[in-house]
Parts: sequence; structure tokens; C-alpha cells
Amino acid sequence: MDNKLDKNPDFEVLLNYLKQSSGYDFTGYKRGSLMRRFQHRMRQLAIENYQNYLQYLQAHSEECAFLFNTILINCSEFFRNSDYWDYLANNIIPQIIISKQPNEKIRVWSAGCATGQEVYTIIMLLAEVLGIEQYLQRVQIFATDIDEDALKQARKASYSHHEVASIHNKLLSKYFEQTEEHYIFCSKLLRTIVFGHHDLVRDAPMSKIDLLVCRNVLIYLKAETIATVLVRFHFALRDRGFLFLGKAEGLTNGSKIFIPISLKYRIFAKGEDLTLQDYLRIKPQIRNPVENNSLKFQPS
Repeated sequence: MDNKLDKNPDFEVLLNYLKQSSGYDFTGYKRGSLMRRFQHRMRQLAIENYQNYLQYLQAHSEECAFLFNTILINCSEFFRNSDYWDYLANNIIPQIIISKQPNEKIRVWSAGCATGQEVYTIIMLLAEVLGIEQYLQRVQIFATDIDEDALKQARKASYSHHEVASIHNKLLSKYFEQTEEHYIFCSKLLRTIVFGHHDLVRDAPMSKIDLLVCRNVLIYLKAETIATVLVRFHFALRDRGFLFLGKAEGLTNGSKIFIPISLKYRIFAKGEDLTLQDYLRIKPQIRNPVENNSLKFQPS
């Protein structure tokens, strides 16, 4: 087994093959963690090196799905780091609402939404502040991920007793329907969500976003890839929009396009305008696949 974590020519060939054959581009991921996940899958198949694994992929088209499930680890939970969500609810969401006209839409983008727990956490917070009827009239949620299997789970909005354990009983009874084995999120609130496949590095960003939630996604990316994603996030946000990152994430590349509102709770606002060099990081020829009119929410 090849345990080198630095740049490996055979591994780069493997990544380029996946990019060309499947459209999944992992070249922007940190090599150390990415190689460990490949090697985990290779051990399951008793394959010793990247060259042999490439041959296996070429001969077994179904293997890509198994590999992607290994790479795209979707660890999510409701109200993860609850004090962060408390800060968002008490300090940021009221600012967003105050900045809008009474009938103006509030647009939220959950980027890297995984299996949906953070999407539904956002909805509960907004509905608690606005009231359900106002929420239904005013809020539009875009929930995106690169992992199609995770999106399928998110669309179902169905969670086990264990998965909803972190939700306060009051919210659980108000926003979920309990069945024998699962809790299913309120069906009428699902109408405000557009789920879609989206690659943060390759696809065009959303636009006119008031709150952009992207937690524990950037930690897997290389510094130069993070810089590209942050430019797209800046482009996506309204002038008074907010970026909400994960506990282990920060903006350390020296860029001033975002300014901290709370470093402790990882909340940022738009800072300096993008430069021409920043704009060149955005590929305008790539359409936004989520806001395309042909994409509609599909209930399970």
C-alpha cells in the first residue's frame, strides 16, 4: 500500500481520470486526507497501488459510486455546536429581517448541505422568528451538495430517533411528524427548498443571497481552492449578506473580501469589493444548475 501523503504522480493520474470520466474534480482537495480515503477503499478491495486501482475503475463502472461515498463523508447533525446557532438566531437573523422590505424575499444558501440536517435547522430558526406563515411567503432556501446520494436523503427529510436527539422537544413536536421509526420534517415547509447538485469549485454560485451557510466543507480543500470558493461566496452574497462557517474554519488567507462579525462564532460579512483578478476565478460560462427554472423540488 502506498502511504505517501505528498504529491504522487500515479495518484494525480487517477484524479485526472475521475475528472474526465465522471465529472467529479477532486484536484482541489487536500492531498493527505484525500489519499487516506482512497487507500481505505483500496484496502477493502485488496488493491495495493493507485495504478491497479485505476485499472479496476476502468473495468468496473459501478466502483465510482462506492469510491465517492468513501470520499464524500457526510457528517451532519441538527444544531451542531448549538451556541453558534444561538448566536445566529439572536444576532444575525434579526439583522437580515430588519434589512429587508416587509414583502421582500429572504434567500438562504446551504452550501454542502449533506443529508439536510443543517438545512432544516436553518428553517426552524427562521420560522421561529418570522412565524410559519410569514416564513412560507418570504423565504427561499437553496440546498446544494456534490453528493447525489446525500441529496436524496436530504430530500426525504426523514430522520431516526437518534438523529433528532439534539432537537429541543418543543421544536421537534412543532416541525416534525413522528412515525414508528422516523421523524419527518413538516411537508409544507419543504416547498420553500430547492435541492440541487452543485460543485462549489466548478459551478456558478447562487446570487442575491442573504445568508450563506457552509460549515465544515472548506476544511477539506487546499488553500488556493478555498480562495476560489470564497470569491464565489462573496459574489453570491448581497451587500448586507452574511457567511456562516464551521467551528474549525476561518479565513486565514489574508483576503479582505470578508470581514469578521464574530470570529468566535464564525460569522462574516462582505468586505472589500472583488478585484479583476478575483472575478477571473469565477467561470461565467458555467451555468448555475440549481437556479435553473427546470429544477424543482421533488418530494420523496
